Amino acid sequence: MPLRLAWFATARGTSSRLLFRAACDAIRSGRLDAEIVCVVCNRNAGQAEQTDSFLAEVTAAGVPLITESSRDWRRRVGGERSVPGADLAAWRRDFDRRLLERMEPFKPDAAMLAGYMLILSEVICDAVPCLNLHPALPDGPIGTWQQVIHELIRQRADRSGLVLQRVTTELDRGPTVTWAQYPIRGPQFDPLWDEHGRTTDWETPLFQAIRRAGASREPAFIIQSLQAVAGDRALLAGAATSVGVEISEAVERALSQT
Repeated sequence: MPLRLAWFATARGTSSRLLFRAACDAIRSGRLDAEIVCVVCNRNAGQAEQTDSFLAEVTAAGVPLITESSRDWRRRVGGERSVPGADLAAWRRDFDRRLLERMEPFKPDAAMLAGYMLILSEVICDAVPCLNLHPALPDGPIGTWQQVIHELIRQRADRSGLVLQRVTTELDRGPTVTWAQYPIRGPQFDPLWDEHGRTTDWETPLFQAIRRAGASREPAFIIQSLQAVAGDRALLAGAATSVGVEISEAVERALSQT
């Protein structure tokens, strides 16, 4: 039985579209035993050009689309913006209840967050196993991908990675489902470290090189991770004591074949 996925994306940039496309291609080719039963987006058409391009691609793929603007919802109820590190604003749980209500007819086994820019409340996390891509090692930096890279440079790290986590209300610290690692040292990096390794607060060529190394692996990592979950649904439990399944070799092998 294919893994039934609800695919969440805000689609602020091009990577959301690329990840969705990669998943659809892998499903069509038989490399991923899954079905995207619906796509959930917290923007409506007309809010942003990049999101509109993503929504058009979802529609062209024939995947049912659920759009509900979190911005419009907040304005309609007079809600406050959520502040990082603080409790979610009260309206966010009502918003998630609406998303869950609209998802339920599709009966997803899991939700995949791929470029979804809202923190989920327990309303959705407790109802559906939710999976999130985080661009770091399991014990690595938390935050946005930009914050992660700045911290890697600050630490003068020699490797980074990707993690598929079970989403909890604790930001970027949910149980690890799968993970992969890759070097950020070596011939292509070392000259950049020598020249830019002391600059930790803006986007240098070193910063860009680290970003490319991670972003280039993200589609393969997500496909390999979801296939692991499709083959072993117990991974969805994401036990807090689990260190997850390392899939570095599978990711590098898939990357070399593209």
